[in-house]
Amino acid sequence: MVTNTKLNKTDIISSSEIDDLIFTSIPSKLTLDEEREIRDRLIRSSFNYHFHNNKHYRKYCSSQNISENIKSIDDIPVFPTSVFKNFRLFTSEEKYIENWFTSSGTSGTKSYIARDRLSIERLLGSVNYGMKYVGYWFEHQMELINLGPDRSNAGDVWFQYVMSLVELLYPTVFTGNDNKIDFEATIRNLYRIKRLGKTTCLIGPPYFISLLCNYMKKNEINYDGGDSIYIITGGGWKKNEKDSLERSDFNNLLVDTFQLNCTSQIRDTFNQVELNTCFFEDEYQRKHVPPWVYARALDPRTLQPVANGQEGLMSYIDASSTSYPAFLITDDIGIVREIDDDYPGITIEIVRRVNTLGQKGCALSMSQSLALA
Repeated sequence: MVTNTKLNKTDIISSSEIDDLIFTSIPSKLTLDEEREIRDRLIRSSFNYHFHNNKHYRKYCSSQNISENIKSIDDIPVFPTSVFKNFRLFTSEEKYIENWFTSSGTSGTKSYIARDRLSIERLLGSVNYGMKYVGYWFEHQMELINLGPDRSNAGDVWFQYVMSLVELLYPTVFTGNDNKIDFEATIRNLYRIKRLGKTTCLIGPPYFISLLCNYMKKNEINYDGGDSIYIITGGGWKKNEKDSLERSDFNNLLVDTFQLNCTSQIRDTFNQVELNTCFFEDEYQRKHVPPWVYARALDPRTLQPVANGQEGLMSYIDASSTSYPAFLITDDIGIVREIDDDYPGITIEIVRRVNTLGQKGCALSMSQSLALA
Protein backbone atom coordinates (compact mmCIF):
# COMPACT_ATOMS: atom_id res chain seq x y z
CA MET A 1 0.00 0.00 0.00
CA VAL A 2 1.45 3.36 -1.02
CA THR A 3 1.47 6.02 1.68
CA ASN A 4 1.25 9.60 0.49
CA THR A 5 1.15 11.83 3.53
CA LYS A 6 3.45 14.77 2.83
CA LEU A 7 2.14 17.60 4.95
CA ASN A 8 3.70 20.93 5.77
CA LYS A 9 2.58 23.73 8.05
CA THR A 10 2.07 25.93 5.01
CA ASP A 11 -0.52 23.46 3.65
CA ILE A 12 -3.06 24.44 6.30
CA ILE A 13 -5.71 26.73 4.83
CA SER A 14 -8.46 28.23 7.00
CA SER A 15 -11.30 28.61 4.54
CA SER A 16 -14.50 28.17 6.51
CA GLU A 17 -16.06 28.48 9.94
CA ILE A 18 -14.94 25.02 10.97
CA ASP A 19 -11.37 25.69 9.81
CA ASP A 20 -11.24 28.95 11.75
CA LEU A 21 -12.45 27.04 14.80
CA ILE A 22 -9.96 24.19 14.41
CA PHE A 23 -6.88 26.16 13.43
CA THR A 24 -7.16 29.51 15.20
CA SER A 25 -9.53 29.29 18.17
CA ILE A 26 -8.65 28.79 21.84
CA PRO A 27 -10.33 26.00 23.87
CA SER A 28 -12.74 26.96 26.61
CA LYS A 29 -13.31 30.51 25.37
CA LEU A 30 -16.87 29.58 24.39
CA THR A 31 -19.80 29.25 26.75
CA LEU A 32 -21.82 26.04 26.78
CA ASP A 33 -24.63 27.75 24.88
CA GLU A 34 -22.21 29.07 22.25
CA GLU A 35 -20.71 25.60 21.85
CA ARG A 36 -24.16 24.04 21.37
CA GLU A 37 -25.06 26.59 18.70
CA ILE A 38 -21.80 26.13 16.80
CA ARG A 39 -21.89 22.33 17.12
CA ASP A 40 -25.43 22.14 15.80
CA ARG A 41 -24.59 24.29 12.79
CA LEU A 42 -21.39 22.45 11.89
CA ILE A 43 -22.88 18.96 12.34
CA ARG A 44 -25.87 19.85 10.16
CA SER A 45 -23.55 21.16 7.47
CA SER A 46 -21.45 17.98 7.56
CA PHE A 47 -24.55 15.78 7.39
CA ASN A 48 -25.85 17.73 4.41
CA TYR A 49 -22.49 17.36 2.63
CA HIS A 50 -22.22 13.59 3.09
CA PHE A 51 -25.92 13.01 2.42
CA HIS A 52 -25.64 14.64 -0.99
CA ASN A 53 -22.20 13.34 -1.94
CA ASN A 54 -22.14 9.78 -0.64
CA LYS A 55 -24.74 7.56 -2.28
CA HIS A 56 -24.13 4.66 0.11
CA TYR A 57 -24.69 6.86 3.13
CA ARG A 58 -27.76 8.41 1.49
CA LYS A 59 -29.23 4.92 0.91
CA TYR A 60 -28.44 4.06 4.52
CA CYS A 61 -30.39 7.13 5.61
CA SER A 62 -33.28 6.14 3.37
CA SER A 63 -33.34 2.66 4.93
CA GLN A 64 -34.03 4.42 8.24
CA ASN A 65 -36.61 6.77 6.71
CA ILE A 66 -34.36 9.80 7.18
CA SER A 67 -34.30 12.53 4.56
CA GLU A 68 -32.04 15.55 4.34
CA ASN A 69 -34.60 17.57 6.34
CA ILE A 70 -33.68 16.51 9.85
CA LYS A 71 -35.30 18.18 12.85
CA SER A 72 -32.45 17.49 15.24
CA ILE A 73 -28.84 16.36 14.92
CA ASP A 74 -29.90 13.40 17.07
CA ASP A 75 -31.82 12.23 14.01
CA ILE A 76 -28.63 11.82 11.96
CA PRO A 77 -28.07 8.12 11.19
CA VAL A 78 -24.84 6.76 12.59
CA PHE A 79 -23.26 3.36 12.02
CA PRO A 80 -21.02 1.02 14.00
CA THR A 81 -17.28 1.28 13.52
CA SER A 82 -17.34 -2.37 12.40
CA VAL A 83 -18.67 -1.09 9.06
CA PHE A 84 -15.16 0.09 8.22
CA LYS A 85 -13.85 -3.44 8.66
CA ASN A 86 -16.13 -4.67 5.89
CA PHE A 87 -16.61 -1.76 3.49
CA ARG A 88 -14.42 0.86 1.83
CA LEU A 89 -16.77 3.73 2.60
CA PHE A 90 -15.73 7.16 1.32
CA THR A 91 -17.31 10.41 0.15
CA SER A 92 -14.39 12.06 -1.65
CA GLU A 93 -13.57 11.15 -5.19
CA GLU A 94 -11.06 8.32 -4.98
CA LYS A 95 -8.39 10.36 -6.78
CA TYR A 96 -8.38 12.82 -3.87
CA ILE A 97 -7.81 10.19 -1.18
CA GLU A 98 -4.25 10.57 0.08
CA ASN A 99 -4.16 7.37 2.09
CA TRP A 100 -6.16 4.52 3.56
CA PHE A 101 -5.34 4.47 7.26
CA THR A 102 -5.74 1.29 9.28
CA SER A 103 -6.42 0.44 12.88
CA SER A 104 -3.90 -1.61 14.84
CA GLY A 105 -6.05 -4.71 14.38
CA THR A 106 -5.95 -5.76 18.03
CA SER A 107 -9.43 -7.27 17.65
CA GLY A 108 -8.27 -9.38 14.69
CA THR A 109 -9.66 -7.34 11.79
CA LYS A 110 -8.45 -3.93 10.69
CA SER A 111 -10.59 -0.93 9.82
CA TYR A 112 -9.74 1.01 6.66
CA ILE A 113 -10.44 4.74 6.63
CA ALA A 114 -10.04 6.98 3.58
CA ARG A 115 -8.63 10.45 4.20
CA ASP A 116 -8.17 13.32 1.81
CA ARG A 117 -5.79 16.22 2.40
CA LEU A 118 -8.33 18.48 4.12
CA SER A 119 -9.33 15.74 6.57
CA ILE A 120 -5.66 15.12 7.44
CA GLU A 121 -5.00 18.84 7.87
CA ARG A 122 -7.98 19.14 10.20
CA LEU A 123 -6.72 16.16 12.18
CA LEU A 124 -3.42 17.99 12.68
CA GLY A 125 -5.41 21.06 13.63
CA SER A 126 -7.21 19.07 16.33
CA VAL A 127 -3.84 18.02 17.79
CA ASN A 128 -2.69 21.65 17.86
CA TYR A 129 -6.04 22.69 19.36
CA GLY A 130 -5.77 20.02 22.06
CA MET A 131 -2.18 20.93 22.93
CA LYS A 132 -3.50 24.32 24.03
CA TYR A 133 -5.06 22.54 27.01
CA VAL A 134 -1.53 21.53 27.98
CA GLY A 135 0.11 24.94 27.56
CA TYR A 136 1.46 27.56 25.22
CA TRP A 137 5.05 27.50 24.00
CA PHE A 138 6.99 28.92 21.09
CA GLU A 139 9.02 26.45 19.04
CA HIS A 140 12.27 27.45 20.77
CA GLN A 141 10.77 26.87 24.23
CA MET A 142 9.75 23.20 23.94
CA GLU A 143 11.02 19.95 22.47
CA LEU A 144 9.19 16.66 22.21
CA ILE A 145 10.44 13.11 22.66
CA ASN A 146 8.21 10.61 20.90
CA LEU A 147 8.52 6.95 21.92
CA GLY A 148 7.49 5.91 18.43
CA PRO A 149 8.45 6.18 14.76
CA ASP A 150 8.50 9.33 12.65
CA ARG A 151 5.99 9.78 9.83
CA SER A 152 8.23 8.16 7.22
CA ASN A 153 8.18 4.95 9.26
CA ALA A 154 4.68 5.19 10.76
CA GLY A 155 3.10 3.94 7.54
CA ASP A 156 -0.68 3.69 7.53
CA VAL A 157 -1.14 2.51 11.14
CA TRP A 158 -3.33 5.23 12.55
CA PHE A 159 -2.08 5.64 16.13
CA GLN A 160 1.56 5.82 15.10
CA TYR A 161 0.73 8.33 12.39
CA VAL A 162 -1.31 10.57 14.70
CA MET A 163 1.43 10.62 17.32
CA SER A 164 4.04 11.43 14.66
CA LEU A 165 2.15 14.59 13.66
CA VAL A 166 3.55 16.43 16.66
CA GLU A 167 6.78 17.00 14.73
CA LEU A 168 4.84 19.57 12.69
CA LEU A 169 4.15 21.54 15.87
CA TYR A 170 7.42 21.44 17.83
CA PRO A 171 10.98 20.13 17.38
CA THR A 172 10.76 16.38 17.92
CA VAL A 173 13.08 13.42 18.34
CA PHE A 174 11.79 9.89 17.81
CA THR A 175 13.25 7.14 19.97
CA GLY A 176 11.01 4.20 19.13
CA ASN A 177 10.47 1.97 16.12
CA ASP A 178 9.32 -1.56 15.36
CA ASN A 179 7.70 -1.65 18.82
CA LYS A 180 11.08 -1.12 20.47
CA ILE A 181 12.29 1.83 22.52
CA ASP A 182 15.83 3.15 22.51
CA PHE A 183 15.95 3.81 26.25
CA GLU A 184 19.46 5.27 26.22
CA ALA A 185 18.60 7.76 23.47
CA THR A 186 15.46 8.73 25.35
CA ILE A 187 17.40 9.41 28.55
CA ARG A 188 20.08 11.38 26.69
CA ASN A 189 17.44 13.61 25.15
CA LEU A 190 15.65 14.10 28.46
CA TYR A 191 18.84 15.49 29.98
CA ARG A 192 19.83 17.42 26.82
CA ILE A 193 16.53 19.32 26.65
CA LYS A 194 16.63 20.02 30.38
CA ARG A 195 20.17 21.46 30.08
CA LEU A 196 18.93 23.79 27.35
CA GLY A 197 16.36 25.18 29.76
CA LYS A 198 13.43 24.10 27.58
CA THR A 199 10.21 22.37 28.49
CA THR A 200 10.16 18.67 27.61
CA CYS A 201 7.09 16.87 26.30
CA LEU A 202 7.36 13.08 26.43
CA ILE A 203 4.83 11.30 24.22
CA GLY A 204 3.94 7.64 23.81
CA PRO A 205 1.54 4.80 24.59
CA PRO A 206 1.07 4.27 28.33
CA TYR A 207 2.72 0.85 28.12
CA PHE A 208 5.87 2.34 26.55
CA ILE A 209 5.94 5.07 29.19
CA SER A 210 5.69 2.43 31.91
CA LEU A 211 8.56 0.45 30.33
CA LEU A 212 10.68 3.61 30.37
CA CYS A 213 9.85 4.10 34.05
CA ASN A 214 10.90 0.52 34.82
CA TYR A 215 14.16 1.02 32.92
CA MET A 216 14.92 4.21 34.84
CA LYS A 217 14.20 2.60 38.19
CA LYS A 218 16.23 -0.52 37.36
CA ASN A 219 19.20 1.59 36.33
CA GLU A 220 18.76 4.03 39.23
CA ILE A 221 18.40 7.01 36.88
CA ASN A 222 17.52 10.10 38.91
CA TYR A 223 15.66 12.60 36.76
CA ASP A 224 14.30 15.73 38.47
CA GLY A 225 11.61 16.93 36.09
CA GLY A 226 9.96 19.43 38.43
CA ASP A 227 7.58 21.57 36.39
CA SER A 228 9.67 21.40 33.20
CA ILE A 229 8.24 18.20 31.70
CA TYR A 230 4.82 17.12 30.47
CA ILE A 231 3.90 13.54 29.65
CA ILE A 232 1.21 12.85 27.05
CA THR A 233 -0.10 9.37 26.47
CA GLY A 234 -2.44 7.96 23.86
CA GLY A 235 -3.59 4.75 22.25
CA GLY A 236 -4.39 2.84 25.42
CA TRP A 237 -2.71 -0.39 26.52
CA LYS A 238 -4.09 -2.50 23.64
CA LYS A 239 -2.25 -5.87 23.47
CA ASN A 240 -0.59 -5.10 26.79
CA GLU A 241 -3.84 -4.85 28.74
CA LYS A 242 -2.63 -7.50 31.21
CA ASP A 243 0.12 -5.05 32.23
CA SER A 244 -2.20 -2.04 32.44
CA LEU A 245 -2.34 0.14 35.54
CA GLU A 246 -5.24 2.01 37.09
CA ARG A 247 -4.99 5.69 36.27
CA SER A 248 -4.14 6.69 39.83
CA ASP A 249 -1.36 4.07 39.99
CA PHE A 250 -0.05 5.18 36.59
CA ASN A 251 -0.04 8.81 37.75
CA ASN A 252 1.88 7.85 40.89
CA LEU A 253 4.44 5.89 38.87
CA LEU A 254 5.13 8.87 36.60
CA VAL A 255 5.21 11.44 39.41
CA ASP A 256 7.70 9.29 41.31
CA THR A 257 9.91 8.36 38.33
CA PHE A 258 10.17 11.82 36.75
CA GLN A 259 9.82 13.75 40.05
CA LEU A 260 6.95 15.79 38.69
CA ASN A 261 5.48 18.68 40.66
CA CYS A 262 1.90 17.49 40.14
CA THR A 263 -0.29 15.06 38.24
CA SER A 264 -1.60 17.86 35.99
CA GLN A 265 1.64 17.40 34.03
CA ILE A 266 0.27 14.03 32.85
CA ARG A 267 -2.33 14.13 30.07
CA ASP A 268 -3.99 11.33 28.15
CA THR A 269 -5.51 11.69 24.70
CA PHE A 270 -8.34 9.84 22.98
CA ASN A 271 -8.69 8.96 19.33
CA GLN A 272 -9.58 6.01 17.14
CA VAL A 273 -8.99 5.47 13.45
CA GLU A 274 -12.67 6.05 12.59
CA LEU A 275 -12.66 9.43 14.36
CA ASN A 276 -10.95 12.39 12.71
CA THR A 277 -10.32 14.38 15.91
CA CYS A 278 -8.11 13.95 18.96
CA PHE A 279 -9.53 14.69 22.41
CA PHE A 280 -7.05 16.08 24.96
CA GLU A 281 -7.29 16.29 28.73
CA ASP A 282 -7.36 19.53 30.71
CA GLU A 283 -5.33 20.02 33.88
CA TYR A 284 -7.90 18.00 35.82
CA GLN A 285 -7.38 15.03 33.44
CA ARG A 286 -10.82 15.35 31.83
CA LYS A 287 -11.01 14.61 28.09
CA HIS A 288 -12.64 17.46 26.20
CA VAL A 289 -14.70 17.11 23.04
CA PRO A 290 -14.05 20.03 20.62
CA PRO A 291 -17.10 21.97 19.39
CA TRP A 292 -17.03 20.42 15.91
CA VAL A 293 -17.71 16.93 17.34
CA TYR A 294 -21.02 15.80 18.81
CA ALA A 295 -20.46 13.14 21.50
CA ARG A 296 -23.32 11.15 23.01
CA ALA A 297 -23.81 8.17 25.28
CA LEU A 298 -26.69 6.05 23.94
CA ASP A 299 -28.94 3.47 25.52
CA PRO A 300 -27.74 0.19 23.91
CA ARG A 301 -31.32 -1.05 23.46
CA THR A 302 -33.08 2.07 22.16
CA LEU A 303 -30.03 3.97 20.79
CA GLN A 304 -31.47 7.13 22.36
CA PRO A 305 -29.21 9.51 24.31
CA VAL A 306 -29.03 8.85 28.04
CA ALA A 307 -29.01 11.60 30.66
CA ASN A 308 -25.93 13.71 31.32
CA GLY A 309 -23.42 11.73 33.39
CA GLN A 310 -24.94 8.29 32.77
CA GLU A 311 -23.20 5.35 31.09
CA GLY A 312 -24.08 4.46 27.52
CA LEU A 313 -22.78 3.28 24.16
CA MET A 314 -20.44 5.98 22.87
CA SER A 315 -21.37 7.74 19.65
CA TYR A 316 -19.61 10.55 17.78
CA ILE A 317 -20.54 12.78 14.86
CA ASP A 318 -17.35 14.46 13.67
CA ALA A 319 -17.82 17.37 11.26
CA SER A 320 -14.11 17.65 10.42
CA SER A 321 -14.00 14.76 7.95
CA THR A 322 -14.74 15.45 4.28
CA SER A 323 -13.47 12.13 2.93
CA TYR A 324 -15.91 9.85 4.78
CA PRO A 325 -18.94 10.28 7.07
CA ALA A 326 -17.52 10.12 10.59
CA PHE A 327 -20.94 9.38 12.08
CA LEU A 328 -20.22 6.57 14.51
CA ILE A 329 -21.39 4.19 17.19
CA THR A 330 -18.37 2.64 18.86
CA ASP A 331 -17.68 -0.48 20.90
CA ASP A 332 -17.07 1.62 24.03
CA ILE A 333 -19.25 2.16 27.05
CA GLY A 334 -18.65 5.62 28.40
CA ILE A 335 -19.99 8.75 30.06
CA VAL A 336 -20.60 12.17 28.52
CA ARG A 337 -20.72 15.16 30.85
CA GLU A 338 -21.48 18.84 30.41
CA ILE A 339 -19.26 20.95 32.64
CA ASP A 340 -19.30 24.68 33.27
CA ASP A 341 -16.23 25.76 35.20
CA ASP A 342 -12.77 26.97 34.16
CA TYR A 343 -13.04 24.69 31.11
CA PRO A 344 -16.69 24.78 29.99
CA GLY A 345 -17.72 22.21 27.43
CA ILE A 346 -18.29 18.50 26.91
CA THR A 347 -16.08 15.77 28.38
CA ILE A 348 -16.00 12.02 27.89
CA GLU A 349 -14.89 9.16 30.09
CA ILE A 350 -14.42 5.72 28.54
CA VAL A 351 -15.44 3.07 31.08
CA ARG A 352 -14.99 -0.23 29.23
CA ARG A 353 -15.50 -2.06 25.96
CA VAL A 354 -18.82 -3.57 24.96
CA ASN A 355 -19.02 -7.05 26.43
CA THR A 356 -22.64 -8.21 26.12
CA LEU A 357 -24.42 -9.86 23.22
CA GLY A 358 -27.29 -7.40 23.48
CA GLN A 359 -25.04 -4.40 23.06
CA LYS A 360 -23.20 -5.98 20.17
CA GLY A 361 -26.48 -7.00 18.55
CA CYS A 362 -27.56 -3.41 17.93
CA ALA A 363 -24.30 -2.66 16.16
CA LEU A 364 -24.53 -5.83 14.06
CA SER A 365 -28.07 -4.97 13.00
CA MET A 366 -27.02 -1.49 11.87
CA SER A 367 -24.00 -2.87 10.02
CA GLN A 368 -26.27 -5.24 8.12
CA SER A 369 -28.57 -2.34 7.21
CA LEU A 370 -25.67 -0.50 5.61
CA ALA A 371 -24.69 -3.63 3.69
CA LEU A 372 -28.20 -3.88 2.27
CA ALA A 373 -28.07 -0.21 1.28
